Amino acid sequence: MKTKSRSVLAVLAFASVAAQGSQSSVTRESSADIGEFNFAGDAVVLSLDKDGMHSKVTVDFGDGERHKFIVDTGASVNVIDISIAESQGYEVVAETEIGAPGGPQIPATIVKVPLVRVGDATIVDAEFVTMDVNNFSRGSTQGVIGVGVFHEYLVTFDTGGGQVTISRDSLSAGEPGVVPYNADDGQVQIEIDVAGTQVAAHIDTGSMGGLMLPGEMMESLPLADTPTSGGKARLVGGSRDIKHAKLDGSIRFAGHEFKSPDVAFMSPSSGHGNIGGRILDGFVVSVDQVNHLVSFQESASDAVAANDNKPRRLGIQFRGMPGGSVLTIGRVDSGSLGEQSGFMAGDVLLALNGKPTEQYGMSDLGAIFRSSEPLKFEIERDGAPQTILIP
Repeated sequence: MKTKSRSVLAVLAFASVAAQGSQSSVTRESSADIGEFNFAGDAVVLSLDKDGMHSKVTVDFGDGERHKFIVDTGASVNVIDISIAESQGYEVVAETEIGAPGGPQIPATIVKVPLVRVGDATIVDAEFVTMDVNNFSRGSTQGVIGVGVFHEYLVTFDTGGGQVTISRDSLSAGEPGVVPYNADDGQVQIEIDVAGTQVAAHIDTGSMGGLMLPGEMMESLPLADTPTSGGKARLVGGSRDIKHAKLDGSIRFAGHEFKSPDVAFMSPSSGHGNIGGRILDGFVVSVDQVNHLVSFQESASDAVAANDNKPRRLGIQFRGMPGGSVLTIGRVDSGSLGEQSGFMAGDVLLALNGKPTEQYGMSDLGAIFRSSEPLKFEIERDGAPQTILIP
């Protein structure tokens, strides 16, 4: 058995429901055996299932089970839950380590998977890093398909439309919304303008968050308010402190502008920014790994969602994990439904619709929050019980 000379850096953060600061990346040396991605015709469409946390595809390992995997531009390798690898008897081909950059590294193995079915496509002879993904994600996810699998194709993420399309097309430099990206670290990294400061940022479809910036930038960027604690992001091998603030300025990239956005700061950081699902879901994002170009086109699905059928968004961000732990509100977005309903940072959520919040899973909470059904929250504020109703 061989041992990889470089560590796998795994930052799989399933930190909280709609957490602003969640980040997800898995990198590995470029010589990784990513296998072959095969499909018939000019394109294949993979259906995405959104559970309130991540958009996922259904993966079949031939065991009769339907496994949920994130398709992640923040990952250049594949990750599989260790229980699946063991039950299938996959060959262990190497040992490695996983962990957040700058944090403790955890021993892991790399297995060879002969065949994976994803919709009408297959992945043949790919290597997967093993870890206890199912437990880490509280049962919501069993693995990650890294963007490196699609290295020969154009992969297009339309989370609003509920699909990922892999095609034999390509992007052209100079077209509206198309910018080059740097792939030196195995990920999709572009330059963005943050209130006049140029920042390298990863495009991260596996993240639940919005814009994450290195913690050291809090002192140099113009902020409209004092940064407040957002709790901790739960990463492989450790955690990171998160703070939130509103930017006194705009974020610009690929011809798009976000005025006075809420941003998150992570400490310690990996030295780059991160653009997650709360921003990317408003676009159709295409990644051309042959030409190192990425396209951001405004999502037609997002425009349609602007009508009265748009899923409800509470605008509250939690500390802690659903399923077995108490949830505390770390932040309430200004002007959000949560603020209008009376939620405040520090509120402890005791029960939802008469059921203790510890008994809800992540997918349960995400679906309920986005639905139109009335919500009854029982909370504790400064030691006193209160009830908040959202009709």
